[in-house]
Amino acid sequence: MFAYLEVQKHDPRFEWIEISSLAENDEAPFSVRLVVGEAHEMVANFIQRFMARREGSFPVPEAQRNTIEELFEEACMARVLLKSGGDSPDLIDLFPTSVLYFKYPEKTSFRKSRAARIKMFLDEGYSLLQAHEFEAAMKRLDWVHHLDVSNVMAYELKLVCLRSWKKMAECIPVFENWIEAHPDDLAPRFGIGEMWLYLEQYVRARERFEEILQIHENDCMALIGLAQAKLKLGENPIDELRKAWLKDSEYTVNMVEHHFDFRGRGSSDLRPLSLEEIAKTYQIPLKRILERACNGVFPMAPPDESGLLRFSKNDMDRYYEVLKLLGLEIDKNKFGPVVNNTQDLQPGLFDE
Repeated sequence: MFAYLEVQKHDPRFEWIEISSLAENDEAPFSVRLVVGEAHEMVANFIQRFMARREGSFPVPEAQRNTIEELFEEACMARVLLKSGGDSPDLIDLFPTSVLYFKYPEKTSFRKSRAARIKMFLDEGYSLLQAHEFEAAMKRLDWVHHLDVSNVMAYELKLVCLRSWKKMAECIPVFENWIEAHPDDLAPRFGIGEMWLYLEQYVRARERFEEILQIHENDCMALIGLAQAKLKLGENPIDELRKAWLKDSEYTVNMVEHHFDFRGRGSSDLRPLSLEEIAKTYQIPLKRILERACNGVFPMAPPDESGLLRFSKNDMDRYYEVLKLLGLEIDKNKFGPVVNNTQDLQPGLFDE
């Protein structure tokens, strides 16, 4: 007996279809490409070729043969309609997302409506994602978009799937398709800007955030994204961060303190210094220096063999300037000369 049959691929004119199928107790499915013709002959050809590719044959119940023949009749009908110039969007759209599950009939999409298939494929995609079966999850979500290109849930699940799969670059076309389907939705525009930042494509990231600001002037998230891109391009981000702070000071401070990366791109003036020397130079309590270093926002590279940190003075000066702007640090000149004890250089905002 067959466990399931699934449409794998099809010719745009339905000259041929490719079927992936699995027999009960088999470990891996077989794929068979069939010329679309008379449905009864297609069934016989399919079973003959399937049996030839495995060790031993098995009986195929008459009920399974009839159901498979009904599926192939759909392909024949789609081919005829396309050749005659007829129009049957449901038949042509639904056939490529057809699955016959003989063991679990509730998972069968054949004969189900468009809406029922979309819901079923979303549920399956989510379950496969949780099971870390990313390739199978993406196929089901692709089927959702084949039936409903505007489905936002499928876009979101695809992005979660690709990020979990560590395929970051492949998120870009998903975001672009989302934007095309929903040009007024800001979420994919923010997402693609952040992804370009992650991929170190800072010019493209800057363009995306500037696009958002043309639509929504002074949007806090876009201003912070633009600031990050500009900093990586060697430009000054102060104006954008100041505007963001005026719009939402709490969010801006949180981003700078815990998420912002102040390390410049290709800095040439890297100098080796210890955390204690950095704290002394800028009169920042050593504890806060350590916390920021752990957050990854400190403008530095990992320690070298000497235990020293290599950083750019330009990056550090800009970082300190932003900290003062946001009220996270106070200008050292207001406290007089530098003292030796780095633990007491400057009181924390919440220190007793």
